[in-house]
Amino acid sequence: MIEKTFIAKIHKKLSKEIYRWKINDAYHGGVPDVYYSGLTGCMFVEYKYHKKIPVKSTSKISINTSTQQKEWLKKALSHSVPAYVVVGAADKIVMTQDINKTFFTVKEFLEQAYSFDEYVDKLTNMLTTGG
Repeated sequence: MIEKTFIAKIHKKLSKEIYRWKINDAYHGGVPDVYYSGLTGCMFVEYKYHKKIPVKSTSKISINTSTQQKEWLKKALSHSVPAYVVVGAADKIVMTQDINKTFFTVKEFLEQAYSFDEYVDKLTNMLTTGG
């Protein structure tokens, strides 16, 4: 699976109540991958995906957000618009607002990770119930 497929899989599972816009802006660098809105708010998400989780608990799972992406997400947060970096690896997903973070160790990633279905439920709840 690649990042595009990963995002499409998430969107397929989301409630129809949630508006999702997979952003592809060739003219403005750094724009996050997706804009979501629901009954209780909106958010921007920059997705990063890795096909597998390394074996060693001390190995690093890189985030690789560009300088432009970081600046865009920080600007959204400074305007009180929720913005996240979401890192997927295999079937685990971590969501963070620590825009400057460059990696998770495998141990850290697994401690914070949601399953795919848990992430979809969390995203749905954030956008439809404010939870």
